[in-house]
Parts: sequence; C-alpha cells; structure tokens
Amino acid sequence: MVTKFPGLQIDNHINWKNHIEEIIPKLSKACYAVRSMVQISNINTLKSIHYAYFPSLINCGIIFWDNSSNSGKIFTLQKEIIRIMAGAQPRTLCRSLFQQLEILPIPSQYILSLMSFIINNQEILQTNTSMHNINTRSKHHLHRLNANLSCLQKSTFYAGIKIFNHLPPSGTILKNDKAKFQTALRKYTLLLLCR
Repeated sequence: MVTKFPGLQIDNHINWKNHIEEIIPKLSKACYAVRSMVQISNINTLKSIHYAYFPSLINCGIIFWDNSSNSGKIFTLQKEIIRIMAGAQPRTLCRSLFQQLEILPIPSQYILSLMSFIINNQEILQTNTSMHNINTRSKHHLHRLNANLSCLQKSTFYAGIKIFNHLPPSGTILKNDKAKFQTALRKYTLLLLCR
C-alpha cells in the first residue's frame, strides 16, 4: 500500500522505493534535455536546466529518503548529467566536476537540508551540558541518545545531530543566524569536494 503526499510517496515498509522510482523518470528527462542542448547552449543554460529539475524534485523529503538503499540511483543520474554538462567521458570521476560547476551533489544537499531541519528545530534539542555537569570536549554538542537499532540511527534527528556535532566550530557558532549558517554550510560542503 502506498500513501501519496504532495511530492512524496510512502509505502507501508517506509523503504522509499516507490518514491524514488517515481522521480527517476523525471530526472531522466533532465538528462535528455541537457544532452539535447549541450551542443547549442552555454554552461549557464545547462545549469538552469539542471536546477529546474533536480533541486525541485529531490529536495522534497530528502532528509527522509536519502538514507534509503535505493537513493544511489538518483545520485548516479546526477553524476551522469554533470558529466554531460562538463563534456566529460562517461566514467570520469565527478568530484572535480561538481566543484568546477559549483553544484552540490545529492549527499551534500542531504546534509544541507538536514542541518536546516536541525537549526529550525533546535529549541527542542538539548546540549550535553544540559544533560550532565561533566566538563568534556563535547559539552556544547547536541545530545544524542544511544541507539542500537539501525532504523533509529537512520532517523532524521539522530543523523542530523550526529552530522551537526561533526561540523567545524566556526560554522556552529552561526546556528542562531539561519541565513549565515546556510551560506557557511554551503561553502563548507563545497570545500569538502576539494579533498
């Protein structure tokens, strides 16, 4: 049984397979559009086509479905479109191409969306200092419950807190200014592509 929400499809197993299979044909159309336009368009037009399809389709619920085992298919399509835009060979590594085009790969977009979720909900999260008085290195980190179940470890709050606690301190001090935090986080994820 599949339940449809605007932009999302959830089945009773919550494995996001139906949702991903629903958006793959739409993303394939973006690949076709870019391939058709690559000979007659400049890079800005090709990037516009990419932005018209990919962010609008994948950002809806990405914090839920990106942990799915099926999400790799979408990243494969994004890498294909990046190679077409850059005029690269089909098996070229894409890390430098994402950096050159200044386009965030889907895993980076997942982190960006997840951190936005954490920042928008920080009033319901606790720091380690509020849980205990022990003076540790991580006393200012967000408190994360111990979890042995993989479904809990893949949950939005658990994964979000884990990633947030690994951000550099220069970024986390901006958590009360959402616009600056987003800008700093975007630069940080682009820098990660350089490594």
